[in-house]
Amino acid sequence: MQKLIEVEEGRSVNFKASAFSPIAYNRLFPGRDFLRDMDALNKKNEKNKKKEEDGEIKSSIFDMEDYILFARISYLFAYQGLAPSPRETEEQREFVQKYPDAMEWIDTFNTFSIYEILPEIMELWYKNDKTISKPKNPVPAPPEK
Repeated sequence: MQKLIEVEEGRSVNFKASAFSPIAYNRLFPGRDFLRDMDALNKKNEKNKKKEEDGEIKSSIFDMEDYILFARISYLFAYQGLAPSPRETEEQREFVQKYPDAMEWIDTFNTFSIYEILPEIMELWYKNDKTISKPKNPVPAPPEK
């Protein structure tokens, strides 16, 4: 799934999530687990949504590790948004050379609300991750011996 998101006034970024995302994440951030990081960030995002629905005053539920995860995941999706396929393009190579890590890339933006951007970024993966249909005849478990 691909989406153009206005991060700050006058500056939009093409974000893309695909089945290749976990592999690309591991290449960009060796030793990190994409699914664990997405799950951790999603839990905080859901907690924030619940606070909003309950009418609670917005106070930061994000800690520094959450901001780092947000920067890494948005960096990954921006990196993927530069190419139509998993093959690395010249634009992607230039992106990584210009911004060797997520913190340098995120620092190029003026301030923006993580509360507005994060839900849109999370939607990219979770909409992409949903199955299209459910199996009609699930395979039964093999008989125990």
